[in-house]
Amino acid sequence: MLRLATRAVSATNAQPWEIAVLTGEALDAIRADNVEHLHSGVEVDETYGKLEGVYRSRKVGVAKQLLSAMGIAREDRARRDWWLERGYRFFDAPAAIILYMDCQLDISTYRFDVGCLAQNICLAAEEFGLGTCVEYQGVTYKDVIRKHLGLGEDKHIVCAIAIGYPDPDFPANGVVSPREELDAITAWYGFEPRT
Repeated sequence: MLRLATRAVSATNAQPWEIAVLTGEALDAIRADNVEHLHSGVEVDETYGKLEGVYRSRKVGVAKQLLSAMGIAREDRARRDWWLERGYRFFDAPAAIILYMDCQLDISTYRFDVGCLAQNICLAAEEFGLGTCVEYQGVTYKDVIRKHLGLGEDKHIVCAIAIGYPDPDFPANGVVSPREELDAITAWYGFEPRT
């Protein structure tokens, strides 16, 4: 699966990605430290920035869909916290993949290549009957990831992918996030209208 995925598009063939595959005790140790950080109020790394405007609206919209599918009411703090914690536990998947890259590379350019690899991993996994979820919660406590993977500050942690066998009956797995209409996000230049 990973061999297929590494055929991802890579501008200038830099192939900036590095991959850590975790399961068992290694993954459980990260989960435990993530949850401990979460409940201790440790600030998360804001590398990805806070979303505003339409981007925040989209995030909130899918969160509402997920909570509704799970039957979690807005005022049910305990169940909402349970749901939040799952992200920090890689959704309890039996394995996780963490993608990272060298900090000497320009993040605005080469993070795109790592994104192409992530999508290829997800597509290849599906071909092998596996389910995936690209996520950031599992890697927002960078100190936890660095400690358990032995990564220095010279590595930029990009994202995680929870991976395992899908459970189609799990309510959240039935949620299909909406997409903007193509006309709202696409501009066409140089195309003559047909008559």
